[in-house]
Amino acid sequence: MNPGAVIASSLFFLLTTFPVQAASVRTATVAELAFVVEESAPATVVSYDHSLLSAQIEGRVQEVPVRVGDKVAQGQTLVKLECSDYQLAQSQASSALSALDARLVLARQQLQRAEKLVKQRNASEELRDQRRAELRALQAERRSAVAAVDNAKLRVSRCDIHAPFSGMVTERPAMLGSLASIGTPLVKVLSDALPELSVQIPPKLLASLKNAEEPYFLSEKTRYPVTLRVELPLINTQTRTREVRMRFTAKPALTGASGRLVWRNHQQQIPAQYAVKREGVMGVMMWHQGKAKFLALPDALEGQALRVELPADTELIIEGQHSVQDGEAIERLESADVAAPAE
Repeated sequence: MNPGAVIASSLFFLLTTFPVQAASVRTATVAELAFVVEESAPATVVSYDHSLLSAQIEGRVQEVPVRVGDKVAQGQTLVKLECSDYQLAQSQASSALSALDARLVLARQQLQRAEKLVKQRNASEELRDQRRAELRALQAERRSAVAAVDNAKLRVSRCDIHAPFSGMVTERPAMLGSLASIGTPLVKVLSDALPELSVQIPPKLLASLKNAEEPYFLSEKTRYPVTLRVELPLINTQTRTREVRMRFTAKPALTGASGRLVWRNHQQQIPAQYAVKREGVMGVMMWHQGKAKFLALPDALEGQALRVELPADTELIIEGQHSVQDGEAIERLESADVAAPAE
């Protein structure tokens, strides 16, 4: 007999006489394996208004009635600049306007006389046209004079620097007797309006933040509860993150404080040790009616916890998962105790 035929016959006898034993595995439910993790992202407390007020005119600092730490009301005077030159210019502009008004009165009277004489045929139309032109020229001069008066008043109003909002003085660069030019910093005021939390968050975590129940800002070992106010519709091209603004729900942290926004991600996750890889794709092995079933998790990263969306009673293979293939018959051993995963 052909030796090859003999060997094949023997193997057939063995396979039919002694069936191949199914692989043995142990399983655990998703409810036993899943855990919730805390996510975090860098955050900074910001204020909408922390304004550095500068001089808009040139002048010597005459008075600074506030100090660093003083609380100020909206409209309160913070710095006074020496203003006599601008007040004199305003007076001169007002006098020039008054002189023009007097000339305008005379010009109107002269035009009225000229029109009357033209009707009586005692004056030429040329004289009337001349009087009209003189009146129009004076009216144009008056508009210019009015603008000069308004400009002088504006400069005088800028001699005093007022608080644009209620708040607290945080800096006072202005010094008595110093000469301020346009743009010279004089005083800095922080608004007493509630600050907000600015957070830079990866886009993939935005959905979990929206569903978070009790997010908080952690800074210097202190927790400040916050709630989502708005997400900005743009991605930072350098950090590839999105900015969200959070509102403090209790006592706010100090403006400028930095720390991290922390929240619990309620999406189910299981430890990375139960992951398997098939044909280059990460996933998990499930027990399903006596057979192994591979569930691909394309977004999974090696060495990191696996995010899954499965019913709580789904059974995952936790021992022997690396040696079985999709669709292979398996024997489930008595489930071993599963240690509670660390959050």
